[in-house]
Amino acid sequence: SYSRLLTLEAERILRQLGAETRVFDPHGLPLADSVSPEHPKVAELRALSLWSEGQVWCSPERHGALTGVFKNQIDWLPLDSG
Repeated sequence: SYSRLLTLEAERILRQLGAETRVFDPHGLPLADSVSPEHPKVAELRALSLWSEGQVWCSPERHGALTGVFKNQIDWLPLDSG
């Protein structure tokens, strides 16, 4: 997809600028609150979020709104951890 290519290009540019990067692939991330937060994909998302000092998010636009996959990632991030 173009959004995936754009994400990888942003990663390439950020690395050239000296940033240490990680890319999260949401494939296999369950719906928010459907499983325990210890689920491997949820734990990976949360660990990467805590690790980062800044984030670049990319998602295709669907009918003028965020995709469900994109929103699901946001829903899994606890607000109390910063």
